[in-house]
Amino acid sequence: MAISNYSPGQELSSIDFQSMIGGPLGAIVDAQAQAALSTVDFIKSVGFTPDSEDETTGEVTPGTPVYVNFKYPKMVSPYEAAIKGRITGIAVTNGGSGYTEGAAVTIAGVGTDARATATVNGSGAVTAINVTNAGSGYDGSTTVSVAGGTGLAVTVTTEDKDAVPAVFAEMQLEVPILTMLPIPFIRVEEGEINFNAKITSMEFTNVGSEFKGSTSFGYNSSTSGSASGGSGVITSLFAKSSAQVKYSSSVNFKVNASYQRTSRQGSKVDKTYQLGVKIKISQDEIPAGMEKLLGILEDAIVAQPTGN
Repeated sequence: MAISNYSPGQELSSIDFQSMIGGPLGAIVDAQAQAALSTVDFIKSVGFTPDSEDETTGEVTPGTPVYVNFKYPKMVSPYEAAIKGRITGIAVTNGGSGYTEGAAVTIAGVGTDARATATVNGSGAVTAINVTNAGSGYDGSTTVSVAGGTGLAVTVTTEDKDAVPAVFAEMQLEVPILTMLPIPFIRVEEGEINFNAKITSMEFTNVGSEFKGSTSFGYNSSTSGSASGGSGVITSLFAKSSAQVKYSSSVNFKVNASYQRTSRQGSKVDKTYQLGVKIKISQDEIPAGMEKLLGILEDAIVAQPTGN
């Protein structure tokens, strides 16, 4: 095919771009749809029980969320250490006089950390002393005084408290399984289709000539002779004699020559097509509806006693 009769544009126009580009594009769209369906199937098969159908009415009851139950001990009452000489009460036996509301209360003795507040009436007498911190290490020698007045008399009561162990209750926690598993939300983030066509046309003509020549030269020469005469004395005196000599020569010269001319022409077309499809997928964000559903399920997580 001669180049003058070949059109690369016509070659490209004959390519079925609709199938070449539409095929991968349709595959990308189908992949996105399959990813969405796989998410739905995952939620229904893992997060919910199967739907049930009434054999009589044919009514379908949707499945309920699947919960995972956990049992664990929960401390309902903490451990209380043993306390010796804690003040349990301060009884006022004589309210005295001259006291004011909010006056400082001093607790003196061998113990530590006990604190109390005084209640004073309108006449300046202390009517009650309230213990706000029982402290520890106190005994019968403990004294209590209130600043600002005189005549106060009280009776301090102390006790030794034994250690109280912690109290635990067995609790049961129900957690929706959908809140514990990563839900596959696969999204086709980017799709790239590359088509490369490389067409190389080439026409060539080869012309060659060859000349051959040869020469040869030859020379030949020859000489020959003959003689005749009588014999004896008398004959040799009177007889005739003759002699003959021949010379010959030849020359040969030869020339050979030849000339040859060759020519060749043609055309060559190389066609290369490349189709590349690149897809980038990612884990998509949870849709708003699914996020709200998970929030409702999380709010339903409640720890309850097992009753054991």
